[in-house]
Amino acid sequence: MALRRGFKTEANATSREIRAELGLATDAPLCPFMTATHLGVTVVKLSAFTAQHPEAVGYLIGSMGQTEFSAITVCIGTQRVVIYNDGHSPARCAANIMHELSHLLLLHPPHPLCGENGKRHFDASLEDEANWLGPALLVSDEAAVAVAKRNLALRSAADEYGVSRQLMQMRLNVTGAHRRASRAA
Repeated sequence: MALRRGFKTEANATSREIRAELGLATDAPLCPFMTATHLGVTVVKLSAFTAQHPEAVGYLIGSMGQTEFSAITVCIGTQRVVIYNDGHSPARCAANIMHELSHLLLLHPPHPLCGENGKRHFDASLEDEANWLGPALLVSDEAAVAVAKRNLALRSAADEYGVSRQLMQMRLNVTGAHRRASRAA
């Protein structure tokens, strides 16, 4: 993942700015639903479409189809709607929603779902940015250091922030939280 120079610093600043706008401490957990509401984005569960498309929704929410759909942002004029796969765990749903909100915060342009060749449109550099910002929003730089200072068990920290253990571990690693916490002690 090759992010542009200064991007990670900007991501940390965005994480602090969103928390400040919501009146939260820089190390507070950040709810993706509250963030979406703050940004004027509607969030809809995939299961809300069961009546219209029972077979498709059943497949995507079920164990066989979960790997095929996580979330998408649909643009209806200026309105943005995030549809997420509520068949995933709550921690995965939080990450999926925050990933989509990251695209919006980064002002990534909307693209058609499929290109002219019928294949899914995929811009690796935009996805890399959203893949970095989403976790940085869920577990801010300050939150990772606070977790390390409190010496929280990984499971407890993940539960507190509503994320997976893998996401929490990644944020602890990339922020150097344990090293920074030991220096501050």
